[in-house]
Amino acid sequence: MKCVAPEDRRSIQGWAGIDRLLRDMDAAGIDHAVLLGWYWENQATADLQIDWFTHWIRAHPDRLSAFAPIVPSRDGNGLERTRRALDNGFRGIGELLPQIQGFTFKDEAFAALMALAREYRVPTNLHVTDPVAAVRSRFQVPTPLEDFAQLFADFPENVFILAHWGGGLPFHELSRGSDVLFRNVYYDTAASPLAYDPRIFRRVGDIIGSDRILFGTDYPLLTHPRLSKEPGFILDLKDARASGLSESELHHVLGGNARRLLRLP
Repeated sequence: MKCVAPEDRRSIQGWAGIDRLLRDMDAAGIDHAVLLGWYWENQATADLQIDWFTHWIRAHPDRLSAFAPIVPSRDGNGLERTRRALDNGFRGIGELLPQIQGFTFKDEAFAALMALAREYRVPTNLHVTDPVAAVRSRFQVPTPLEDFAQLFADFPENVFILAHWGGGLPFHELSRGSDVLFRNVYYDTAASPLAYDPRIFRRVGDIIGSDRILFGTDYPLLTHPRLSKEPGFILDLKDARASGLSESELHHVLGGNARRLLRLP
């Protein structure tokens, strides 16, 4: 809790139950939302969130899908729990953050999780911190970008979604020969207003195209704390639509890519 609601400063963490989520989706004209798990440190907490997600998507299958949180570990308990979640229709795995959860991309437990993701043909979502933000803020956990490049080389058949614009990693796709390494890598825009200038939509779109950008918000985080004290989606959508992307590009970013990647109805 100290990471999202520190006692020594005003928090930007908002809170919302399922009813509030659906109301905010309706207010913004959002048809379907994909729920992401947090990078919990204990599998029991991840299991609890899976239970909540399972209940919610069963109650609102036309409005909600979910990813399964997991703590990769040697005991394999999380792996079996994730398998059951995927059997129940979950659309992906994550969010994961090795530096908090106590594993590395080289661990056998992580390799087993990647094998499960390939078996079910689902993507894995990873938290990524911009290195500049990590230097500026004591609340940011560094996630070396070179670790992700090696990850893509080690697991070339897996599909990855890097949160928060991949911490700036899309700009490295200008490197010669990067097209093969990054071919299965997607980037979400979660918490974009807190981390980047709105021009990042256009800049990244020019580098990688619009087919691998996924609209995300980090809801119920207060992504525009100076403009709103309540969680919502309207301001995030406004940023995306004013970013300079064409209507065709927006169609991809605001749902088309997710529908294709996650095999949504």
